[in-house]
Amino acid sequence: MTEVRTRILVSAVLVPLAFFALYYGGIPLILALGTVASLGSLEYITMMRKAKIGIPYLWCVISVGVYLVMVLSPQNDLLLLWLIMFIAFTEALFSWDQDKTVPRMFASLFGIIYTAVFPAMITRIGLANPEEKILLALIVMIWIVDTSAYFVGVKFGKRRNIFAVSPRKSLAGFVAGGLAPWLVLVILYIGGIYLLPPRQLVLIAVASGIIGQIGDLAESMLKRFCGVKDSSNLIPGHGGILDRSDSILLAGSFLYCALKF
Repeated sequence: MTEVRTRILVSAVLVPLAFFALYYGGIPLILALGTVASLGSLEYITMMRKAKIGIPYLWCVISVGVYLVMVLSPQNDLLLLWLIMFIAFTEALFSWDQDKTVPRMFASLFGIIYTAVFPAMITRIGLANPEEKILLALIVMIWIVDTSAYFVGVKFGKRRNIFAVSPRKSLAGFVAGGLAPWLVLVILYIGGIYLLPPRQLVLIAVASGIIGQIGDLAESMLKRFCGVKDSSNLIPGHGGILDRSDSILLAGSFLYCALKF
């Protein structure tokens, strides 16, 4: 089976599952993003180990715990933050190494934010807005951004290497991805289609067009640092769970903050 066919087959299975979780919310959404948190944490730790940063796999368990507490008991965020820091300090004290301990501690804390806090923030959007399919709209918009950036980049992307961490990313593709959500909003406005309140649509356009692309580049930065092509081989033809969720992690967490404040 060719790689293209493999990608299509896997997408045909995963896309409906993702739509189901995003549309119905509740427990399916919690489980879906809990899977991202657990498997993403495992991928992150494995990548860091290839970069000689030996984060204990115990942090996978901590990551899942942080995700669940943030989703099920959001009023305890500050207590949770203190507890995470305490665990990181204690683990560092008992495994002290002049050259490795402090970088490992900071990498562990970053991993918790990236693979547990961000998915929890995204889950909170769905749980707080069960009737408004905000997450579904965000995912669709991110796919539009990715598709626009890819095809415009292939056709017109003469100026590449604008980001050192992703040499294939072209200026034309990046700009096209940033503008694509606004074109969608204009079409919806002209057609009189009001799927969500205008303020939410504008925030989704910013999140998907700009923040999502930065999220993709951020994960490219991590992979380049660790010397890997994909975060893992978990999803045939697509790489790892972080490869498939890099844009939504940053875009979704940004959207949560924007809606909150």
